[in-house]
Amino acid sequence: MIKSLPIEENPREKAIVNGIESLSNVELLALVLRTGNKDESVVQLAQRLLKEIGGISQLSHICYADLIALKGIKKAKAIELLSVIEMSKRLKQKESHESLLSPRDIYDYVKNEMMMLKQEHFVVLCLDIRNRVIKKKTIFIGSLNMSIVTPREVFKEAIGVSSAKMILLHNHPSGDASPSQEDLYLTDQFVKLGEMMAIEIMDHIIVGWNQFYSIKAKQLYYDNHD
Repeated sequence: MIKSLPIEENPREKAIVNGIESLSNVELLALVLRTGNKDESVVQLAQRLLKEIGGISQLSHICYADLIALKGIKKAKAIELLSVIEMSKRLKQKESHESLLSPRDIYDYVKNEMMMLKQEHFVVLCLDIRNRVIKKKTIFIGSLNMSIVTPREVFKEAIGVSSAKMILLHNHPSGDASPSQEDLYLTDQFVKLGEMMAIEIMDHIIVGWNQFYSIKAKQLYYDNHD
């Protein structure tokens, strides 16, 4: 347990004395896990967990099944850890009262959630007249094509919240945000359908690894660089 460790090895005491920002990734994880087991201290458990999953960056897309498959992680610890991960994702998102005015605004709004996903996720953002997000919804997970991502599912989200504007988003797990012909075709079809329904498709953003593509602007952007 954390409280049984010497003070110099106790993440809780270290945080109180030096500030939470002084803790390493292992120590932060140890605070969430709270206790070790008969073979390992909580710090040793946290260290092994990070090593086995490939580092702290991998926590953003780890699932319950992955966690309980790890030695020393049971149901309670898995759920507690997942709750912290989910809170972190939500805190990293921009608040919905902020207007999304450019491709980079849109990317910044979703990048922490979408950049490292292992499967393609098709997401829609429904906006108000000031380009503020009213609703965010994942429509589909899997390979993207028009026969699977149906207009009915997409546009009902905007209609349900009386939104006249939508942004389409999906990620490329390969990390390359360049659009495929299917991406371009799907966007064109949704823009045309949106015009018929008086719902503007403002953009379709493809999220890659530290890069994104705006189909409206026809431009590939890099994180923090134009």
